[in-house]
Amino acid sequence: MFSRLSKFLYFAWHMIGVNRRLLFGMWKLTKLPQPAVTFFGGSRLKIDSPEGKKATMLAQELAQCGFSIITGGGPGIMEAANRGALAHCTIEKNCDKNLSSFGIGLTRLNNEKINPHVQEHILMEYFFERKWLLVRYSVAFVVFPGGFGTLDELSEVLTLIQCDRMPNTPVILVGTEYWNPMKEWMTNCMLKNDFLLNKDLDIFVITDDIQEACKLIETKCKKHISPSFSE
Repeated sequence: MFSRLSKFLYFAWHMIGVNRRLLFGMWKLTKLPQPAVTFFGGSRLKIDSPEGKKATMLAQELAQCGFSIITGGGPGIMEAANRGALAHCTIEKNCDKNLSSFGIGLTRLNNEKINPHVQEHILMEYFFERKWLLVRYSVAFVVFPGGFGTLDELSEVLTLIQCDRMPNTPVILVGTEYWNPMKEWMTNCMLKNDFLLNKDLDIFVITDDIQEACKLIETKCKKHISPSFSE
């Protein structure tokens, strides 16, 4: 009995910390103008790689259309996307007034540091805390090539959409050479064995075209954009 009680109290103490961090994260995110788009992608990609440059360009285009940009706050694609959002603020000369580049980092993650292109950031202790906040406040998702972490984030988003938790939410996978083999595997293995429906493969769009990606998000999320940006 004492062992059970000890384990329960230990778990309850950790849950208090989790809820405190989530509430703080939610409070910080209320400063972020809506709508927002979350960028996922590999931290090991260089910011000036072809993928990094595309992430910067797309984030800047979306910021110009009235979207805030949320990332995991680290290096690679995250830094590239935050750089694009911040570049829009610099061009508009309103960095001090408008917040559009936000990072949600993770403590004790391979010595990762918050990249210098975020205007505001928060730090979570656990992956599920950060992932919940990255998903909760976004109306669209852009996913660049990445590793297990990127696949984990993508899988959760696709599952939520498939289960009608986030219906009609755009998911754009940038990089045909990287993502098309995954779609082929889904078609030849998952769909063939009845683990997916045909409509599930329409949840996401694969493209290399930044303009197409921006247009898809802008069109599907038009109702979320304030009139000042849609004129």
